[in-house]
Amino acid sequence: MKNFKITNLKSKVVHYLNESETKQFFTRNSRGNYMQENMVYVKQRAYNKKLHDFAFSIGVMAIFTILIILMCGTLGFIDSLIF
Repeated sequence: MKNFKITNLKSKVVHYLNESETKQFFTRNSRGNYMQENMVYVKQRAYNKKLHDFAFSIGVMAIFTILIILMCGTLGFIDSLIF
């Protein structure tokens, strides 16, 4: 059974309903005021966002590590020329 997230576009109230409850909900209410999303896609989107944020953090840490190593090597070389 599919689950849906139904959001009222005016008041931003969120309802979590299954398939049969969704049909009953929309027989009483017009579809114009509501946005309907399948919960499978909502969960996949949240997982992809977390994965993207994690990959971005790892990439930034790698870049800064490389820059620090290069900076230490450059400062060591300059220090050897001076003394």
